[in-house]
Amino acid sequence: MPALGQMENATLMEVEHTPPVHKRMLDILPGVSGGVARIMVGQPFDTIKTRLQVLGKGTIGAAGMPADMVYSSGMDCVRKMMKAEGPAALYKGTIAPLLGNMVLLGIHFPTFTKTRAYLEKDLPAGSFSPSSILLAGAAAGAAGSVVSTPTELIRTKMQMVRKANIVAQMKGAAAGGLNPEENYKGNWDCAKKILRNHGLRGIYSGYVSTLLRDMQGYAWFFFGYEATIHYLAGQHGKTKADLEYWQVMGAGVMAGFGLWGSMFPIDTIKSKIQADSLSKPEFKGTMDCIKRSIAIEGYAGMWRGVTAALWRAIPVNAAIFLAVQDPRIP
Repeated sequence: MPALGQMENATLMEVEHTPPVHKRMLDILPGVSGGVARIMVGQPFDTIKTRLQVLGKGTIGAAGMPADMVYSSGMDCVRKMMKAEGPAALYKGTIAPLLGNMVLLGIHFPTFTKTRAYLEKDLPAGSFSPSSILLAGAAAGAAGSVVSTPTELIRTKMQMVRKANIVAQMKGAAAGGLNPEENYKGNWDCAKKILRNHGLRGIYSGYVSTLLRDMQGYAWFFFGYEATIHYLAGQHGKTKADLEYWQVMGAGVMAGFGLWGSMFPIDTIKSKIQADSLSKPEFKGTMDCIKRSIAIEGYAGMWRGVTAALWRAIPVNAAIFLAVQDPRIP
């Protein structure tokens, strides 16, 4: 019978008598719980980030908007939202990403695990290969973008309902009011109207920028986590299973910094495109959005809202890896 320490250090996927179906569940369920943790903890930060990206002072989207819809900072955004819309506004659009992220991290973690195992099949056990980790992370991001694009589109549309209504009133007041097809009453109503009026092309608006963002971001997300774990475990000859909770959570925070630090400008473009009207779009495509945003807002404008994203990264990614408790990834 193996020693207790050996059993504790064995990964879940290496337990000898675990049935294959249970192994698959063990591989997916931690990602699901991490997805729930990500949304419930991070949604208010994401709402502030998106509002600043789209309606920050000096942005294309802020032109012509009333003063209470133009934000100079994260705190200014919170103050104005609380006054005009109440605290529930911070959780607008939660349902779609909540459901999507239960699937999404159930895609990210298994894809990363299997891709890394394939890339490192000829390396000694326990090897730390930066290139393999980055490539496996990019593969995980690419696979997840199929889910993240529509869920984030719905979230962004719900976060921007008030903006869309104000713009519609400004442009269509003489014609008698709002465009009912872009005045969404909830997540499901949003999805139905987009699919009915714009089809799959509409629901996948912003896919190119989301794909590029997720490949870049998740490459550095997993690298940040794995590099930190490798450093912490390697100091004393430990394995991941030997690390304390706070160390795993700290590695999760580094993963979040890697994610947002590497992909934020692309995320800004993604937010602008997905917040745009599907019926009468401001931007002709990803490159048009990039060119016009830089011309009007400068390169600094691509980083508007990054502070909210980095604050978001601390509790969200600590919660993800605490939920996932990631000794499964070799």
